[in-house]
Amino acid sequence: MSLINDALKQARQSQQQNPPSGLPPMRPVARAPRGATDWLLPLAVIALVVAAVFFIWLALAGRKTPVTKAPEISAAPAVARVTNAPVVSNVVAAVPPSLPKLQGVVYGEKSWAIVDGKTVYVGDSVGNFRVKEIFPNSVTLEAADGSEQKLGIGGQ
Repeated sequence: MSLINDALKQARQSQQQNPPSGLPPMRPVARAPRGATDWLLPLAVIALVVAAVFFIWLALAGRKTPVTKAPEISAAPAVARVTNAPVVSNVVAAVPPSLPKLQGVVYGEKSWAIVDGKTVYVGDSVGNFRVKEIFPNSVTLEAADGSEQKLGIGGQ
């Protein structure tokens, strides 16, 4: 303990013999006085939020779907009229299935193609067709009736 006391005494004596330099001691930094600009940032943030909410509301309000009325049905009995108008039939003509579109081919050991956005291999179905063969620039499709259609890239 006496060694510590001796070291402290020597330190005090050396400080008294060698005073610190002539620089004044540092003072704490004073905070700048608040001005009128301190409220601008919060006000700008609030204004931006209000503007964003307004534009979102405006965009959503413009998307209202119109309300449609159901057709009115009359309770009165229908009266047959004789006219020279052409006869309208309810028979619908058979529409041949539309051909799919070939979008790409990867030809190699295990070839595959992209038809109407779907990846297909030989034997897969595409709509009413089955993939019969895949070539470097085309695909042969077979319909259920046995007829074949050849699709080329880009509608060739």
